[in-house]
Amino acid sequence: MFRLLEKKRGERRTGSNLVGSVGEALLYGAMFLLGVTALSTLVAVHVWQPQSAWYSVGVGFWLMVVVLSSFVVTGGIGLIWTVVRLGISAERRSAFATHAGALDLIHETVPRPKDHSTVPAFDGLTDSPGTELAYRLPSSQSPGWQLLAKTIFALLWNGIACVLFVIAAKSWLEGQPQWFLTCFLVPYLAVSGWSIYYLLQQIWIHTGLGQTAVEISDHPLLPGREYQVHLSQAGHIDVKSIELWLLCEEEVTYRQGTDIRHELRIVFQQQLYSQGAVEIDPVKPFRVTCTLPIPAASMHSFQSEHNSVRWKVVVRCAPAHWPEFERRYPIVVFPGEATLRAVVTPAQMGQATRGQRKAASASSIEVVA
Repeated sequence: MFRLLEKKRGERRTGSNLVGSVGEALLYGAMFLLGVTALSTLVAVHVWQPQSAWYSVGVGFWLMVVVLSSFVVTGGIGLIWTVVRLGISAERRSAFATHAGALDLIHETVPRPKDHSTVPAFDGLTDSPGTELAYRLPSSQSPGWQLLAKTIFALLWNGIACVLFVIAAKSWLEGQPQWFLTCFLVPYLAVSGWSIYYLLQQIWIHTGLGQTAVEISDHPLLPGREYQVHLSQAGHIDVKSIELWLLCEEEVTYRQGTDIRHELRIVFQQQLYSQGAVEIDPVKPFRVTCTLPIPAASMHSFQSEHNSVRWKVVVRCAPAHWPEFERRYPIVVFPGEATLRAVVTPAQMGQATRGQRKAASASSIEVVA
């Protein structure tokens, strides 16, 4: 219904995607609440006071149950689908369709040999095709799934609220009010109203800010080499600044007495791109491609029980009328040539005493020709 207010020109629409998405969410949410309330009333009247019902159980009764149930199902699924679709752009769906025939499903499902047991797996970072470069990086944060969880919570909470409201209203109409249920329903309905407001606010913000996509030319990465990275920021916002950073952080887990402590420190960061004030149009997202150099002497990605070294591409955006946000995209850096050439003999390392370990480590390194 709300899409009728838009004018379609080829594959583009002149209407606001923000208004359309919020309108769809309102429509499906209203259908869900109407269906739950009407269905609860229909069943409650017949179960608790069948003699005063204005209908008899027959074809008409079950037809009304089916129709109202379809309202509940259509509204719930429609609202969930609207939220899920916010995280997938039209170009993204086109890229999946274009690359679907080129995916080697058998090869991708076979486990890859791990030459470096402490290097994190990167299979999950290369199974998503990009629209400009080879791969699209997944975000370490997932606002789409968080929004979906909030939507499901709002549907369940408000569905139960409608049923409780019908029961409480019926008790008052019969002159036998259930005070405990009524008092319990007041804060419950307050939470219901807050959940609806919060969900619409999150849909509004998520649609207005738009989707941030980062693509990379190759993966995994090697120290001393340069790669291409592509940034795409959609939405309908005025941006004060947008930056792209390469970041390496180290996390250590250790025991201090009876406590387990975690420390996280940024050991390397480099700005890849910076843009000042820019207006992002909903029809044409902001796009930029820049170089991503990996330092030759950098530490590779590392993962063990108590230590980890993680590389990430970070997008920092400061909209004019929205809260600032930061989105991180993990990458995997393989060991460089210096690490691959160094072979330490385990027997020699085991024989070294604590005082001689540094000297033994230096003398036991054999350079492979």
